[in-house]
Amino acid sequence: MTIFKNKQIALIVGGSGQFGFSLSNFLLKENYEVNITTRNKEKHKKNWTKKNILAHNLNIYNLKSIDRFIKKMKPNYIFYFAGQSSPAKSFYKKKETYLSNVVGCKNFLSILKKYKSNCKFVNAASCEMYGKMKGRIKINSPKKPVSPYGFSKVKSFNITKEYREKYKLKTYNAIIFNSESFLRPKHYLIPKICIAALKAKKYKTKTKFGDLNISREWNWCDEQSKYLIEFIKNKPQDFILSNGKSFSAIQMIKYAFDYLKLDYRKFVSSNSKFFREKDVRKKISDYKKCLKRNNIKRVDKIYGKFLIKKIIKYYSKKI
Repeated sequence: MTIFKNKQIALIVGGSGQFGFSLSNFLLKENYEVNITTRNKEKHKKNWTKKNILAHNLNIYNLKSIDRFIKKMKPNYIFYFAGQSSPAKSFYKKKETYLSNVVGCKNFLSILKKYKSNCKFVNAASCEMYGKMKGRIKINSPKKPVSPYGFSKVKSFNITKEYREKYKLKTYNAIIFNSESFLRPKHYLIPKICIAALKAKKYKTKTKFGDLNISREWNWCDEQSKYLIEFIKNKPQDFILSNGKSFSAIQMIKYAFDYLKLDYRKFVSSNSKFFREKDVRKKISDYKKCLKRNNIKRVDKIYGKFLIKKIIKYYSKKI
């Protein structure tokens, strides 16, 4: 299964999303053999082959298949990104959300436990675990999820932590705040904002949004991947992955329309039809403590208006 000798082997489970591609680039630069599992191997085959990434089909619910796969590959790192990742979709995809985020994660951990593996396992946790709360989100803040997605992330977080504390596996929970890239699906807020601005410029199109008063820490995925790798060079732990830079939806809309020299008020409106069920209005991270205890200095270059400009430039060739 592996074709490179004397290389560290990384496995990204559910690697066809933005984090899969972003992490792959960083790991390849550090001379890792990079393997990705996906439900649709053919979809991105050309990109993977070009980058020397090995793609595999693997059923994350089949323990025997995972057992054979891990036994043969002997990975040094496993990144678990296979979970259904949309809070909004989780309300009508409850079973898929739970199975992919919880059962799949536990299956890999149980196989690592079976072989008493020294492999580092990284679970993609989420700020959605904390639900509605005032103040900055800390690792130990009360977890009161408001969506099936958030609930499933709490379960996988606790399981990953349990396997570290009870069975001494090298497991990590990366509590990830909103992350953007060119691979972010278009229906997510930031790409939707950028596309709306471009359509307004080109076609005078008007766009309806949900709650424009929400605030998030919108991170650039490549910067998130860079610091995720820095964290896992340290001892197994739970950590917050975010830049701490919060912007409201209306601020991001203004950045997009200002960049194209447009008055957003002529093209943008808020409609309750697009409000997300039980959405959390504001999320702010207490990210600095995690950096400090790991002696990591985080410097982000792509956020706010810079992030908006980058995505607009990308979509300007496609609209």
